[in-house]
Amino acid sequence: MPPTPAKKRQRPLAEPPAETLSSERLQTLLEGLPDAFFLLDARWCLAYVNPHMARLLDGTARLHDDVRLACPGLLELGRHLCFEQPVSEQPQVRYEHVWPEQEACFDVRVRPVEGGLLVHCRDVTEERRSREALRRNDEVFRAILEGTTDAVYTKDVNGRFTMMNPAGAKAIGYRVEDVVGHTDHELFDPAVARTNAANDREVFAFGRTVTYEDSQPGVDGPRVWLSTKGVLRDGEGKVFGLFGISRDITQRKWAEEEARRHSEFQEQLMGIVTHDIRSPLGAIMNWSRVLAAGGSEEEAQRTSQRIAAAAVRIERLTRLLLDFTRTRLMGGVAIEPRPVDLTDLAAKVAHEFGVAFPQRTVQVEHKGNTQGVWDPDRLAQVTSNLVENALKYSPPETPVRLTARGLRTRVVLEVHNAGRPIPDHLLPHLFEPFRSGPQKSRTLKMSYGLGLFIVREIVQAHGGTIEVRSDEAEGTTFTVTLPRRSMPAKPAVPPLGGGQV
Repeated sequence: MPPTPAKKRQRPLAEPPAETLSSERLQTLLEGLPDAFFLLDARWCLAYVNPHMARLLDGTARLHDDVRLACPGLLELGRHLCFEQPVSEQPQVRYEHVWPEQEACFDVRVRPVEGGLLVHCRDVTEERRSREALRRNDEVFRAILEGTTDAVYTKDVNGRFTMMNPAGAKAIGYRVEDVVGHTDHELFDPAVARTNAANDREVFAFGRTVTYEDSQPGVDGPRVWLSTKGVLRDGEGKVFGLFGISRDITQRKWAEEEARRHSEFQEQLMGIVTHDIRSPLGAIMNWSRVLAAGGSEEEAQRTSQRIAAAAVRIERLTRLLLDFTRTRLMGGVAIEPRPVDLTDLAAKVAHEFGVAFPQRTVQVEHKGNTQGVWDPDRLAQVTSNLVENALKYSPPETPVRLTARGLRTRVVLEVHNAGRPIPDHLLPHLFEPFRSGPQKSRTLKMSYGLGLFIVREIVQAHGGTIEVRSDEAEGTTFTVTLPRRSMPAKPAVPPLGGGQV
């Protein structure tokens, strides 16, 4: 058999040349992309412009035009390229250009290619707007952080501060750079650090926002903070830290407490006025009618004494209330110090009580130098209040002992009486206003505690202290300790309103 002839290889019909296929496909690709392109040849002329770029040019330049002549400001090429040098010597550059007519922004990339330059313009208008929005948000956030008086901060999962605003750093006595990167245990006292760490653990454990109040030390003294803490999560919901906002509410708490005390004071004041003033006032009216009805000279004298006693009670009550009101409004007692001998002052007070209570004995003792610089009127008020209480709560047959002792830098005044001791549960509150005293009857001095409260305020205004000890065996002794010289000072005025982190 004759050999089978070999099959001839068949070529596709109308197969275009490889170069033509590559050029057409490249052009189709360039025209289909949303980006703008054009190609510059070696003479700075437009060798190719895709449709998107042609729309941007809008007839200002055509193919084969020299961009240096037709549109020298195109994409600010002249600022990034050197038109005086050959195209082959131009660098590869990238920059952003705003196209005002289109209200668009392009990411422009210039790349050297064989025989020219390829200029690629990608529309980044939305990206730029997003960046601007983020930048503005960052500026707003920064302005809020720097302008607020609240402490604002963030921590990582290990408890290290990653951010703190200036107000927060100032509140705790640090600079911002001294806080970031450190933990609570490195910045605060152990007790404060433990409290903060416990709150952080609660936030991380439950993944929720918590709000709480606590008192912590600050640069200007103890402060009360209202704090809110919550977790920080990334885009996938994973916790990577926490945020905190702490507001100093010391002034608010002070104002609330003052409002509460003021309301309580008004109610108590009304009770004092309606009860303790109405009672002696009613007695004066009744005994006045008895006096007007006539009677023997002896009966008239007794009636006059009763009226005078009731009037004295009202006067002393009024004086106490006036002192108390001044103390509350002015923040203390004003004193006018001048040279005084405490022994002479004690003897004078004892003599007055000897006249008023001839059946009782007030003994005066002294030891050492008892001279100093104090307000004699105010100290006489202190001594009188203490002696009066001692007489009131001691057996009639026992004396009240008034002792002045001079020490090296201080002078001590003691008022002692025998009798039943003051109950232990009352001792811590003895000098507080409107506290019940040891007696059962409603007498002003102890039932409302104003007398001893004023005593303490006067002693403290002199820079001194007052203490009391009381037991069954020794009786009750009030001890006033004064510095030799008390400086004149105006009473402190409470603030009108009041940095935890």
